[in-house]
Amino acid sequence: MRADQPYLQPRTATPFFGYGYQTWIFPGDRRMFAFLGVRGQAIYVDPASRLVLVTTAVRKLPRDPGGAETVALWRAAVPSLGR
Repeated sequence: MRADQPYLQPRTATPFFGYGYQTWIFPGDRRMFAFLGVRGQAIYVDPASRLVLVTTAVRKLPRDPGGAETVALWRAAVPSLGR
């Protein structure tokens, strides 16, 4: 996987994330990514600070209504806890 491939770029697969090989890529200069399960499970990773956030869930519907809140938590945690 080469990082310069167009489909991996943030805001290509979705209005926010880039996507490739079951990995969702955050926009921005800091290289962060997430693994998002169909029923609400998620793993967010910031390799630069070695920070990882894991959420477990079993939702009835594939769409996660709390997904935006989890992303907001992650984006607040990285500057506070990451180095």
